[in-house]
Amino acid sequence: MTPPASRRVAMAMRRAVARHEDRLGGGALLLAVSGGADSLAMLLACAETGARLRNRMIAARFSHGLRPAADRRERAAVRRAAASLGVPFLSGAAQSPPDEAGARDARYRFLAEAASDCGAVAVLTAHTRDDQAETLLLRLARGSGLRGAGAIREFSVRDVAGRPLAVLRPLLRVSRADAEAVCAEAGLRPARDATNRSLRYARNRVRLRVIPELAAVNPNARGALAGFAERAADDDALLDQLAADAVRAVEERSPSAVCWPKSALRALPAPLLARVLEAAWRSLRGEGATLGHEKLAQSARVVARGGRLSLGKGAAFAVGPGPLARLSLGEPPAGNE
Repeated sequence: MTPPASRRVAMAMRRAVARHEDRLGGGALLLAVSGGADSLAMLLACAETGARLRNRMIAARFSHGLRPAADRRERAAVRRAAASLGVPFLSGAAQSPPDEAGARDARYRFLAEAASDCGAVAVLTAHTRDDQAETLLLRLARGSGLRGAGAIREFSVRDVAGRPLAVLRPLLRVSRADAEAVCAEAGLRPARDATNRSLRYARNRVRLRVIPELAAVNPNARGALAGFAERAADDDALLDQLAADAVRAVEERSPSAVCWPKSALRALPAPLLARVLEAAWRSLRGEGATLGHEKLAQSARVVARGGRLSLGKGAAFAVGPGPLARLSLGEPPAGNE
C-alpha cells in the first residue's frame, strides 16, 4: 500500500538531511515557509519525520510587503500550522523590490539573519522535482552548459551580503502533486499566488505550456528531466574534482592572483582547463562569480598562444612571456615572473 503523501515527503526530508549530516552536524534547521503548497507541505511533514529531527526545526516566514492583507493571512496560517506541530515560528518583513530577483535577494537576507540569530546551521527551502525540471529547461533554453544543466542542487552554499548561507532542498525528489496532497491530507488550503498563472514570466510559460506538451510525450517527463539534472550535477562535481586534482601540486593562490606553470595549463583537456580557470576566478571574486562562455573561450586561446586578456575592472589573464600563467585582479607584473 502506498503511504500517504505526508509520510512520503517526511521520508524524503529524513533522507536528504541524512545525506548531508556531515555538513549539518546535528544543528538547528530553519524552514523557509511562505504558506504556498510546497513549503507548507515541508512544514506539515515534520509531523512524520520523528521527534529527533522535528525538534531541530524552526519555521520562518518573510513578508515582502507587496500584498499586505494576504501577507497577514498567510503569516497567521503558517504560525498556526507551526504551533500545531510544536515547531518554533519566527517572521520578518521588508518592502521588497517588485521584481523577482530583488524579492528573492530580500528573502535570503532575512533568512540569513534569522538563521544567524537562532543558531541554525542551514536553511531548508521547498523546491520540488517540478521546480527542478522547469529550471533545467529554462537553463538549457538560455544556453547553459553542464554546470547549468545540474540545475538546482540539493545542498549548496549561497553568498548573502558577503556571508555564506548553507541551503538544503529536501523536496527535490518530491513531486508538486505530493506537496499538494500533504496539504489536502491536513485539511489546509495553501496560499495561491495569482502571478503563478501569468505568462509574462518565463518559468510560468515552461510550467503551463512546455511541461504539459512534454508530459504528452512521456507522462514521467518531470521525473526524467529532474533525473537528468541530478546526473548532470554528479558529472559536473566529478569534473570539478578532476580539475582541482590536476593542478593541485602546481597552483599558487593569493588574495589577488592565481598562478600556474603555463605548461601545466597547456596539458589540460579543454573541459578541465575551463574549470581550473573558473575555480581560480571564484577564489578571487567570490563563490557566485563566473567568467562566462566567451571569456573562457578567449582564455583558452591565450593559453595556447600566449598573451594577455583583459577581464574587466582591472582584472586580467596573462600567459607568458615567462614560464607562468597568471589570473589576477591587478595588472600582471612585467615579464610575468
